[in-house]
Amino acid sequence: MENLSNAFTRAVSMNPGRGHSSRRGQTHGHATQGRATASANATNNQLQSTQPPRVPLPPSIPPLSSYSSNGVSNCAWSSQDFMLGAGMVIFQQNTHKIVVVHDTQTDSWFFPRGRKDTWESLEQTALREAYEESGYRVEFLQIYNPHRQPSGKDTEEYDRRVPLCIEPIYMTITPYFPKKLRNGGTRPGGQYLTTWYAGRIDEDAVAESGTGMPDEQNYKSHLMPYEEAMKKLHGDEKMVLTYAWDLFQCTLKYYNELAKSQEQGADASNHQPTAEEQPTQGGEEATVASRP
Repeated sequence: MENLSNAFTRAVSMNPGRGHSSRRGQTHGHATQGRATASANATNNQLQSTQPPRVPLPPSIPPLSSYSSNGVSNCAWSSQDFMLGAGMVIFQQNTHKIVVVHDTQTDSWFFPRGRKDTWESLEQTALREAYEESGYRVEFLQIYNPHRQPSGKDTEEYDRRVPLCIEPIYMTITPYFPKKLRNGGTRPGGQYLTTWYAGRIDEDAVAESGTGMPDEQNYKSHLMPYEEAMKKLHGDEKMVLTYAWDLFQCTLKYYNELAKSQEQGADASNHQPTAEEQPTQGGEEATVASRP
């Protein structure tokens, strides 16, 4: 598996397009074939005698990168069995600090995230939750992100030149279990799918107060370095931050290399050619002094 540093170097040097030839994803699922048992009836035994022996196929789970946990096999969930949500890792670009929210009542630390409202996109959810829970007015951060989304017709050229985007950087799946309700009913369990984005705030940004829901008024935002944030977070959010931080470092490297390239281009445009560097009318670069 190619590591992120090598992928970044290849993307910057080759400027590959982000798109694929097709928007349709490949299907990895195969039915697992079972062994014939000793209790099979005569008809099955007769069929098996004319066919190759059946052996179990390995689970159809593709290997994932070291930034991820194990993959899952094919699943199918109805709308009553899952919830969609969005979260955000917020960077202060100039200081390289990260916003972490502290619940002073439970003494827990976490990133802003929450369930998607009806008629709301996941991107809108991410920005809304970031504002409600952190108090900051956040913008999406264009970040280096080796995602697997195809380029649109209107963005293909840009994606080929600039390896930055605002696509999701991570996804987590968390089970939630049946819960007794006050009216005597039971809320069924299911799966909570959270899509994570990278966001940014300015160096002079100030967190507003009273932006959250009534049960979120005890939330307080803190800006802290990566190492401190890793100590405060727990569970899958540590994995989210590990990946987001590496993407952020690649993004900073891209901007540094871009600045160097622009400086070199400016120096070249301001350079006045010497007599030895002046080309002749015939396209030759031989100087007068070098002519026989």
